[in-house]
Amino acid sequence: MIPALSANLEAAALAELPSLAFGFMLVVARVGSALLTGPGFGEADLPPSVRLSLALLLAFLVFPLVQSQLPQAPDQVGTLVALVAIEVLIGAWLGFVARAIVMALAIAGGLISLMAGLSSVLQLDPSFGAQTTALQRMMNLASVALFFATGLYLYPLHAIIGSYDLIPPHGGLDGAGAVQVVITAVADSFGLAIRLAAPFIVTSLLWQSAIGLLGRLVPSIHVHLVTPPAQILGGLALFALGMGLIVTTWTGSVQTALSLLPGL
Repeated sequence: MIPALSANLEAAALAELPSLAFGFMLVVARVGSALLTGPGFGEADLPPSVRLSLALLLAFLVFPLVQSQLPQAPDQVGTLVALVAIEVLIGAWLGFVARAIVMALAIAGGLISLMAGLSSVLQLDPSFGAQTTALQRMMNLASVALFFATGLYLYPLHAIIGSYDLIPPHGGLDGAGAVQVVITAVADSFGLAIRLAAPFIVTSLLWQSAIGLLGRLVPSIHVHLVTPPAQILGGLALFALGMGLIVTTWTGSVQTALSLLPGL
C-alpha cells in the first residue's frame, strides 16, 4: 500500500508541476523586473549575476505568499506571453516609481555641483548611463547606502507583495493611473531635490549678483579668474555644514513617499 500511495503522490506532484512552473515564472517576471529597475537591488554597480540571484531568491520567497492568487497556465502561447509581459510591465512600473523617489539625493547633488562651480569635475555613473559630476556620483552612492542602512528597502519589498492584491496577475494595469503615479513620483523627486539644494541655489544667485556688481564697479578686475576658487571653497564649506540636514531631510521625505507606494 505504501508504494502505491507514494506513486500516487508522485503522479499528483508531476501533474501539478506545469502549473507551479508557470506561476513561479509569473512571480519572477514581476519581482525580477521590480528589483532590476528599483533602487538598491537594481544598481548598475552590482554584477548582473548578483542582481539575478537576488531576483530569483526574492521570487522564491514571495511565491508561497501569492500562490493562491496566480492564474492557471493558459492553453494558448499568446495568452501566456501576454500574461508574462504584463507582469514584467507591472514590476518595472513599481521599481521605477521607487527609484524615482530615491534618486532625489543624486539630483540634488547635480544641482549643488552646478551652483558650487564643480560641474566640470566628471565621473562615470552607470546609474545615469553617462558621466556625471563627482559630487552627484558621491551622493548617488550615499543614497544607496542610506537606502539600506535606514531600512527604507523594506517599503518597496512590501509594495511588491501588496501589489498582488492591488493588481492581480490575471488583471490588467490601468495605463492612465500608472502614468499619473509616475508623473507624481518624478515631480516629487525633483521638488525634493530642489529643496535639498535650495541653500546652494540662493547662495549662488547672491554670489553671481555680487560678482556682476563687482565687475561693474571695478572693470579692471578679471572676475572670471579671481572668483571661481572662492565659489568652489564656499560651496564645499556650505556642503560640509549642511550635509547632516540634507541627509535627515532626504531620509524623512523618502520614507514618507515610499510609504505611499502602490500596494502599501
